[in-house]
Amino acid sequence: MKPVSIGAAWTDANQFIKREAGLLFPLVLLFVAVPVALIFLSIPPEMRAMRMDQRGPQPQLPGASLLLILVCSLVVIGGTLSCYALAMKPNVSLAEALSHGFRRVPVALGAALIVGLGLGIPALLLTKLGGAAATTFMLVGAMLLSARLLLLNAVIVDRSVGPFKSLRASWDASRGNFGRLLLFVIVMTIPIMLGQAVAEVILGLIGLALGGPEAGRQAGDIGAAVALAIGQAYMIVMTVRIYRQLTG
Repeated sequence: MKPVSIGAAWTDANQFIKREAGLLFPLVLLFVAVPVALIFLSIPPEMRAMRMDQRGPQPQLPGASLLLILVCSLVVIGGTLSCYALAMKPNVSLAEALSHGFRRVPVALGAALIVGLGLGIPALLLTKLGGAAATTFMLVGAMLLSARLLLLNAVIVDRSVGPFKSLRASWDASRGNFGRLLLFVIVMTIPIMLGQAVAEVILGLIGLALGGPEAGRQAGDIGAAVALAIGQAYMIVMTVRIYRQLTG
């Protein structure tokens, strides 16, 4: 397989974002940032403070919050795929990108279920050896798969195939570039996480000053969601450029 150029992907992505910012950022803010913020806000403070080693009754997520999280998660998946469609398909309209992205949600869910079972079943078996073994397996497995399946959403949007074929095509497309793709994931993830943390702190302090602790928590959640969405927009566009390099 030909080596991927992260530098070329970055250059192409910046050119695309400058040209299509008027479509891309409203899309990612409305269909990623808003539902992510609603997910954050729907989790009660007592559940956030819960520790893994906490004894006694565990706080339960209210049914309404659980339903909201489910609906918002589906919207995030559809919005993410719509961003891929916008970044991948020349001259596509916003309505066309949204229509195509949400039509491919079932395929993305199927692929996620397959990957989840692939990681979850061995991890469940490893719990017999201790929680540390299962946790280590999940962390290492997730890191490795994040590189080998980096192109999965691009494949799902670009090709009219089901979950199994999408996973296979994504795996094949990344062959020979594992190290570069893993480095790309790490290099992109760290700034996104830092930006998310900074936005949460800054807006949280502003909210705290203006409306007290609860307003501070809500403002921090909104800031974190917006920062995450903007970071995802850059990662999506770069991933599409990498996909085009490897499959074009």
